[in-house]
Amino acid sequence: MIKLIATDVDGTLVKDGTLLIDPEYMTVVSRLVDQGIYFVVCSGRQFSSEQKLFAPIKDRLLYISDGGTVVRTPEKILKTYPMATALWKSMCRMVHDKLPSCDCFAATPDYCLAEDAGSRMFHWLRDSYGFDVREVPDLSKVENEDIIKFTIYHPTSCEELCSPNFIPAWKHQAKLAVAGKEWLDCNARGVSKWTGLSFLMSYFGLTSDEVCCFGDNLNDIEMLQNAGKSYAVSNARAEVIASAKHTCPPYWENGVLQVLKTFLKETTNPF
Repeated sequence: MIKLIATDVDGTLVKDGTLLIDPEYMTVVSRLVDQGIYFVVCSGRQFSSEQKLFAPIKDRLLYISDGGTVVRTPEKILKTYPMATALWKSMCRMVHDKLPSCDCFAATPDYCLAEDAGSRMFHWLRDSYGFDVREVPDLSKVENEDIIKFTIYHPTSCEELCSPNFIPAWKHQAKLAVAGKEWLDCNARGVSKWTGLSFLMSYFGLTSDEVCCFGDNLNDIEMLQNAGKSYAVSNARAEVIASAKHTCPPYWENGVLQVLKTFLKETTNPF
């Protein structure tokens, strides 16, 4: 029996970078929670953005944010997986020196830091994703911050631009995960969405057979492979679909919502 459901957001529930979601999700998820199922928003997004997306029921959910690096209830942080300062600062300097067409930001558990408040990335994070993003003059000189994720941005070709130099330079020192055409997320080595989800499973005493996951991109593959039941939306990358146990309709057809309704039917006693 499924006791915990974890879902990605962008490309899985909604179009990338939007806070617009079918309100029926709130009704269905609330009913699942009423029946004792933990519902986890498991995203590369910041906690504040995840809560804005699920605002009507935000206090009933659990959250894995910033690509698995922060695990929390609505009230408190349960676990963080910070990056070594020297590591993310070295990555930042490489972006400055080798990837002039890319932008970047560094995330703390509660907000993120970026260098140009007038940039396309800054406005998209703040105005579309609903992030708490703050301007600093030079990311590589930031001190005394608990950085849990470093992210590179390009509007169309982030993976392609990072593949020749950045990815080979850091793939053995950190966990690198493509998140859509625009983003490359960098976490501490070995840290992924599945890491955060595994922590929650241990916290609640659950096995993988009691977990169902939904996703669409490379940063979802581990949890789709390891969960007892998993679904890739049909708009996912081919390798993501191959890693999941099942496929559901795309986000624009509310494929995840369709599957969640079947769980309601399975768990509701008609008598």
